[in-house]
Amino acid sequence: MGRKAAVLEAPVGKSSGWKGDVEEFVRNKGNVGVKKIVFVGASYKFVHKVLRDMLLVGGFESVQLVVHDIDEVPMNIVADLLERIARQKKTKIVVTRTLDRQAALKGADAVVLSITVGGRESDYRGFELCNKYNIPVAIGDTLGPNPLFRNLRTIPVVVDLVRDMEKYCPKAVLLNFTNPMSVLTGVVPRISDIPCWGLCHSADELFRYFATVFKCKKTDLHLEVGGVNHQCFVTKLEVKGADRTKDILSETIKSNAMLEDNLLETRRETTDLQQLICKYLGAWPSTGHTHLAEFYHFFFTDRRIQQLDFSHDMKRPQPGRQPFGRTVCPQIIQDWAYGPEPVGDLHLLTTEHAHELLWAYFTGEPFTRVLNLANSGEFIKGLPKNACVEALVTVTGRKVTGPQVTLPTAVHSLVQRWTAIHDLSIQAALNCDRDAALQALFLDPHVRDLYDIEPLFEDALTALEPWMPKQWYTKRSKSPSRNGH
Repeated sequence: MGRKAAVLEAPVGKSSGWKGDVEEFVRNKGNVGVKKIVFVGASYKFVHKVLRDMLLVGGFESVQLVVHDIDEVPMNIVADLLERIARQKKTKIVVTRTLDRQAALKGADAVVLSITVGGRESDYRGFELCNKYNIPVAIGDTLGPNPLFRNLRTIPVVVDLVRDMEKYCPKAVLLNFTNPMSVLTGVVPRISDIPCWGLCHSADELFRYFATVFKCKKTDLHLEVGGVNHQCFVTKLEVKGADRTKDILSETIKSNAMLEDNLLETRRETTDLQQLICKYLGAWPSTGHTHLAEFYHFFFTDRRIQQLDFSHDMKRPQPGRQPFGRTVCPQIIQDWAYGPEPVGDLHLLTTEHAHELLWAYFTGEPFTRVLNLANSGEFIKGLPKNACVEALVTVTGRKVTGPQVTLPTAVHSLVQRWTAIHDLSIQAALNCDRDAALQALFLDPHVRDLYDIEPLFEDALTALEPWMPKQWYTKRSKSPSRNGH
């Protein structure tokens, strides 16, 4: 199957709010046929965009889509939106919905995961515990105590999903949008042969950013990258075949280019912290201001939160709050699903690339992009093969290949520490292992008081009990005395 020339499609219907350039893309030639694609989790953020992207690139006009959720309200809204898009674009796509996961998975060719176990309430309880122990939380979905708690209640659900996939759709691929990306993607190859790849737009944004910095097209760039989700480092950069790695810092400072996040809305951030990290480490890190800061112990201090303008990102307690219910559907999703105007963002293309991975998996046509996956091919030299890394790889059916990246010493040390936290988080979740959980907190850059580790974890077991496996409570230890206070 071949490719047509790159095309752009004009805007249609109500505006999505995105004011920037429309992403270029290439039309597929051919059709994947009647493939069954299952969405586990009726995400308002991701699900309809996967369908939109598939229709933009073409070749998916006859697929069967299944929306599965444990809550029929978001499930029906998202499924109705998919139905409307399918009819608006005059396709033969069939959309179904079900609360029964096993029925959803039966005969599936691909599964797309986007869930939050316990919803906003469980996440907020984790934040409240961090606040009790004076641990600042901003985004709180990647590194820190709150993400650890999220891992401990989500990994068991992912394991159950994979076991069902082995039974009902053993040849399907699992594409993961759920954070913490590194841990939830990384647990799958430890327990199964089901291929699992994690999708994130943060590393892909590096191509757009450096195309702006060096005033070239994205296709003129070659980047050597390696790391973990939300901290993937550019170790080499070529522009039209010329090595410009040594110019990264000077050119980014000179250009004043902003980092853009267009996943939910247009958000532009300075690259001051990226420049600072690059100055010390000699490699350029992915993600902007706040996500980057969450990987280091330097930034979320009383002194720096105000100085570096993190205060507007920091979560704040709500005294006397009532428990949160289900996430409210964004008005624009309601309007597109049920309003008089046609769905309005069908001209846009995300940089998550689920559509391209599905095409490569179904057809065997190679596709190269930055993915989160197990380091089984030693994509990053010197890291364990079961570590989940973020690397530039080529997917061809079930086969994944890519060049080996050697990280600079200081970068390697950091990435090694982060993958150790991931490993301990996985061990803790799979085995209900307190020691592994406590060691993950011990290594965490957000935890600055050794004597808080065990009380914090015990408090988490209490606050999050509705969503945690029961095994955690069979041999619960007493909280130790907090010496030093």
